Order: sequence, then C-alpha cells, then structure tokens
Amino acid sequence: MVVSVFLFTLPDGSFGSAGQSWKILDLKKLVSKLEFEVVIKNINEIGTTSFNDNDILIYTSSENKEIRTFLKNNLFYLKDKIRLIPSYDILMAHEDKSFQEVWKKKEGFGNIIGKSLFDINDHILPFPKVVKSAQGAGSSGVFLVRKNSDLKKVEKAFFSKTPKNKLISIQRKIKLNREEYEKYQYRRKAFNLFIEQEFIPKLKHDFKVLVFGDRYFTLKRSIRKNDFRASGSGKFEFIVPPQEVLDYAKNIASILDNPYLSLDIAQSESGCHLIEFQGTNFGPYTLLNAPYFYKCVSGDWQKTDNSKDLEDNYAHALNQYMSNIYD
Repeated sequence: MVVSVFLFTLPDGSFGSAGQSWKILDLKKLVSKLEFEVVIKNINEIGTTSFNDNDILIYTSSENKEIRTFLKNNLFYLKDKIRLIPSYDILMAHEDKSFQEVWKKKEGFGNIIGKSLFDINDHILPFPKVVKSAQGAGSSGVFLVRKNSDLKKVEKAFFSKTPKNKLISIQRKIKLNREEYEKYQYRRKAFNLFIEQEFIPKLKHDFKVLVFGDRYFTLKRSIRKNDFRASGSGKFEFIVPPQEVLDYAKNIASILDNPYLSLDIAQSESGCHLIEFQGTNFGPYTLLNAPYFYKCVSGDWQKTDNSKDLEDNYAHALNQYMSNIYD
C-alpha cells in the first residue's frame, strides 16, 4: 500500500513555534533533514486534498483560537481515516486546560486532582486550590484560592455580567414570575471555562521538560517570593534534573504518544505531577538555551551537548516517530 505523507503549514508558511511571533522555523531546512518524502501544503487546502486510507497528515496548530477551531472542524472527519500528527487529542488539548483535565482523568495520568468547570459555583475541591482560565498557556489567568473571599475575587473578574446585562436582568425581574426569572437568570449567567486543581504545598520550583523524540531538554523554574507560580517567574536554571523527573517525563511521553511535547512537571514528597502539557506550537526556549539534553539508554540517562538547532530537533523527532510507525 502506498502511503502519502503530507505536511500542512499555516497559510503564511509557518510551522510550529520559533519563540517570538515574528520568527518562524526554516521549513526548507527542516524538510531537508527528514528521512521521508512529504507533500507540503497549507491548512486552507485540507478540505480540497484527496486522502487515501492510512495517509499521514503532519500539521501545526496556532496560538490563535480561530485557527485552532478551524483545524478541529476540518480534521474531525479525517481523524478516523488517516493518521494525524499530532493526534486529534493533542489538538484538543492545545492551549485548552479543560480538555487536558478531561484527558488526564479518562486515562488516569498526571497525579494531580483537577476538574473542568464553566460555572464557578460548581467548584468542589477544598481550599486551598488553584483555579485557572482554561484557554491559553503560561501563568496568566492562574490564581491561588485559599478561602471563599479569594474565589469571590475570581468570580467578580471572570464570571460577572456586563452592566448592560445587569440592567436587562433587573427589567426581566420586574416582568417575570419567580420561576421564570430563576430560569432566565441561569440561562443568562456569566459562564467562563475554567479548571480547578489541587494545590501542591511547599513547592519551590517546577521543571519545564521539552521532549523531541528520545531527547529531553529541561529547565528548572523557581517560584518568586510571595507567589506560587513557577511559569513566568524568570528565575530559570539549567541544572541536572532529578532522575525521577526524567523518568516521569518519559512515562508521560509514552502515554501522550507525540513526536514532541512540552511538559510542566512539579515534584513533591508524593512524586511527580503533570501540571500542564502541549504537543504542538509550544515555546522552544528550553531547547534553544539548555546546554545539554538527556537520553535514556538501557535505563540510564545520558547527558549530551545540545546543538540548539530547532529544525534539527523537529526533524529528529519526526524521523523517530515515523520510523516507529513503519516498524
């Protein structure tokens, strides 16, 4: 059976993330390092491309919500016919912490209790806990909630009606009976997609781990004074990570089954915890700056000098992944 491999870029020719929004990967260089032939197209051509069963479609997502929705819509009916790289689950999880929580619960990984919610009144985890906006990545929209008054602040900022809707609600209250008004209030409630996660106490840092095939790049991120978040702290160190963190990252990589990954891993007395993850269009800072990467050989982690070549590592990860498909 002849299998075609397609590589779909964004309409501007970009693939993945090169860090700053004004930079892009050198696609010509990346493709030159691939050990298989690809047909290059852009995502606007997905709907007009003829695919055979078992063809392979490699694509990139985007930080733009509309582009992500476009991809979800256009790849939905293809996901059961051809192989998507990344998988459709990885696409669903991209910059969507809500789906990440659903996935972690279904497959039983992550080692952290979390729940997706759209109504702040549906929260169930005990205080203290962390609540996060489901959309996006990084430390923005992430809050430590120690007591009910903290939760009220989040509710006011993210779950409040606009002044116009408040005025309309007052008008409806005058015209409707009590039962009708209660139904109206819920239907017009200010919902927002959030998640809640258990708070892991006494953390002083976490690890950003980028996985490209069998290469693991790590960054220690310390927590600032009077904060609880490591992401965005700017207090970064490239140290030799604990073996437990590398072993845990390798286990998560086997579950997520993607050529490349970005993992946020915390370590506590009860083990490692997967806080968040991405499998497409994630920042490459750790790869571009780490002096070494780590590779597991017969159960031992070996340190190797890092070339800091982003295109080479993308190609390496894709070559390995494709080799495993054909084996």
